[in-house]
Amino acid sequence: MKESVLFLCLIMTMTMIKAQTVWEGGVFAGMAVYSGDINPTLTPRFKDFTPSLGLIARTNVSNRIGFRGGITYLKLQGDDDNYVGRESRDFDFTTDLVELSVLGEWEPFGSNRYYTDAAGNVNMDKLISPYLYAGVGLLGGVLNTNFSNYTGNSEDIKAGIQKDRAYGNSLLGVSIPVGLGMKFDISEGFTVALEGCVRASFSDYLDGISFAASPDAKDIYMNLGIVVYRRFGNPRRWR
Repeated sequence: MKESVLFLCLIMTMTMIKAQTVWEGGVFAGMAVYSGDINPTLTPRFKDFTPSLGLIARTNVSNRIGFRGGITYLKLQGDDDNYVGRESRDFDFTTDLVELSVLGEWEPFGSNRYYTDAAGNVNMDKLISPYLYAGVGLLGGVLNTNFSNYTGNSEDIKAGIQKDRAYGNSLLGVSIPVGLGMKFDISEGFTVALEGCVRASFSDYLDGISFAASPDAKDIYMNLGIVVYRRFGNPRRWR
């Protein structure tokens, strides 16, 4: 599975490079949060949000379709003390994640960005334009999970803790990012985008906890923030 994802990432990256000489470089800054064995909801407490940073390179293959590759750092955290009924278990964790991703992007109104005037000149119409994106990611992480505050007598939880500790403190897995955003063209050279993304994982160990809680449910993580893009070359060539 992991080998297939790496091969797909390589093919898509080569396509991005060959498809266009025009590309954009971007910097992402925002916040990340997770849902899993400690936080069971999609509406986490604000105190569980943590920094998220990334670098992005993207290119367009048409006036609506683009591809982008990126590297993102996310710090995830959670604490049973923040959720009613979890105080007696009292697990907590922090996880440092790095994700490499290749994403396809669809901007339905992207064709309106450039137009030809009566004299035949191509001009830019600065847009406020929504977009959707999805793809695949390869993630690696360092787990720091604390089971030491558990003082209960549940044999199932104690046995689960032993299995989860045996998993170790490193993580390697695959993610499926799906997100949406809004672009604001500042000038011909710069675009600012606001975006949010949900990342499904195939792992129950983003928090380092599985058998001691809910081993049948996979963890997810989310991030939202702002991207500042710088255009290089002539983006009108593919119009």
